[in-house]
Amino acid sequence: MKLFKSAIILSIIMLVSGCNSLRKSSSRVDYTDIKGIADSTALSDRDFKEIVIVDSAAQLSGEWTMLMANDKKIKTLHRPFINFDFKENRFYGNNGCNVINGSFSCENSGMKFSNVISTMMACEENETSEKTIMKLLNNTTSIKLYEKNNVIFMHLLNKHGHTIATLKQQNLDFMNGAWTVKELNGKEVSDPNVKLVIDIDQLKIHGNSGCNIINGSLYIDYYKNWAIQFQQLISTMKMCENMKLETTLLVALEVTETCKKINDNEVMLIDKNGKNVAVLKKLDLARK
Repeated sequence: MKLFKSAIILSIIMLVSGCNSLRKSSSRVDYTDIKGIADSTALSDRDFKEIVIVDSAAQLSGEWTMLMANDKKIKTLHRPFINFDFKENRFYGNNGCNVINGSFSCENSGMKFSNVISTMMACEENETSEKTIMKLLNNTTSIKLYEKNNVIFMHLLNKHGHTIATLKQQNLDFMNGAWTVKELNGKEVSDPNVKLVIDIDQLKIHGNSGCNIINGSLYIDYYKNWAIQFQQLISTMKMCENMKLETTLLVALEVTETCKKINDNEVMLIDKNGKNVAVLKKLDLARK
């Protein structure tokens, strides 16, 4: 019996390690090479639909990744982004090299950045470098929003009405919270003890496989739509009756590349081939 249990443990370790090896071999986005950005960021495409701004706080709050500056794809060491905090009328982010923050004022489509400051780390200069990004923030006077395939894009415009930057909304907030696992590889999961808690802000995941405690981290590829990966997954090593369920769950998380919102209570995890590997259902904590 001891040999049998040892064999099971070894199999799980090898399986999870194998998935980790596959994940490590898949390259992350190199922010100095933005070939991964879809050409659709050029908003001449007729499929893009302009969005009327009626509630600035609701429509603009949160994080936006900067894709283009002065019609050129941004090539910087780090991901340039802006996060709007409407409660304080402050923003923070990164200009591709240094951490930045400051104030902003926004009324409908009008936008102005002020008191912009940054850390002072020296970085490589190019035509879309940090100096360009800082300058275009100071030159912004208005914005426009567009939508394509449920992804929201923002244009920063100068006083002449010319687009000087394009940003994409990063909003995986629908993945936040506690979940039960409804399906794995298309098969229903009946064990109510299989639960996951996902924290997008902290890039963490933890939960229960129905047997062991699971912990891990998240990696979000901000240049791909709805991209999410579960990494460095570890679990306690208690032996349980249904170890197959735990192994299937760990593998499903390991191979996840993107997510999809099914409705307000369910999300789907999808692998690189577009296969549905898991369906999660929002856990109603009020009933617990």
